[in-house]
Amino acid sequence: MKVTDKKRKYSVSVIIPCYNEEGNIEECIRRVPKLGSDTEIVVVDDGSKDATADIIKKLRKRYKNLKLMSYFPNRGKGNAVRAGLNAAKGDVLIILDADMAVAPEEMNKFVKPLIDGKVGFTNGTRFIYKMEKGAMGKINYIGNRLMGLLFTLAIGQKITDSLCGTKALFRKDYKKIGIHKDDPWGDFSLIFGAARLGLKIQEISIHYKKRVAGKSKMKLIEHGTKLFYIWFRQFQQYRFQ
Repeated sequence: MKVTDKKRKYSVSVIIPCYNEEGNIEECIRRVPKLGSDTEIVVVDDGSKDATADIIKKLRKRYKNLKLMSYFPNRGKGNAVRAGLNAAKGDVLIILDADMAVAPEEMNKFVKPLIDGKVGFTNGTRFIYKMEKGAMGKINYIGNRLMGLLFTLAIGQKITDSLCGTKALFRKDYKKIGIHKDDPWGDFSLIFGAARLGLKIQEISIHYKKRVAGKSKMKLIEHGTKLFYIWFRQFQQYRFQ
């Protein structure tokens, strides 16, 4: 994407939450493209027990725009996303999962509508292009589609995939939204928050692939049940604000 002089006034922070991603994190960081006038990469190591943090520390010698936040014990993705967003300095904030299921190069598509002034929030969707085989189980697929329908009905804007990890918004808007402490992933807080601020939401189609290394952190029954519970709690707050 060619960035015009007018657009160069926007700096971008890429927030990468990770937990035990030693097999993916180096490639993920290496493939982050230049975004806006300046690109900051904020990696949040959420209490990894493998070599994730050590790999990032070595990469900092090569990538001067790379920052590492690391803590123990593991506190969950929602906390990691919140920590990264709170620490970021860019005008535009974008979240990228470390599992390489979404190619870092696709972030350009999320940033451009924001810096062009067309929308206030971009949300990834994995359900337009054909997924790579094994990228998502059938039950996860059904649950994600149902959640998207609930969001569409709740906020009056089309949401086909609320749990795609890649989302982008302006930092000034995030400061008004935040992420609820009980939100396990952070996605629901951001979508409801964007709707509460009256931001126009645009879905961005991504090519969803099976993770290359490591294991998914999603526990189907435990997290699935919690997600629906958190959704209804946040919907009540959104509805009666």
